[in-house]
Amino acid sequence: MSAARNEPQEIWFARRFPVGHPRAGMAPVHWKGWMMFGVFIACMAVGALGFGLSAIGGQFLWGVVVFVALTAMGAGMLLIAVAQHGDQQKTVAEYKANA
Repeated sequence: MSAARNEPQEIWFARRFPVGHPRAGMAPVHWKGWMMFGVFIACMAVGALGFGLSAIGGQFLWGVVVFVALTAMGAGMLLIAVAQHGDQQKTVAEYKANA
């Protein structure tokens, strides 16, 4: 077994609401979590730019494909990061209280 698997996981995201609340949203508690949101926004922005340029060039459908693909890629990366680096027990308020 790898030594890296025995190390504690670095937490980038925490629950917005306590366990048991019907909403299970996550929010960043580490700069790397905020960076992942930035990557998602950048993917959307580049996709929007590609859409705009394609639409101007008369390739509207190709622009839609570019925008959807880049947005899906950014969302996928964000969801993977939340799944791998998210704390499902503690809330953002608990992390702020301990900071």
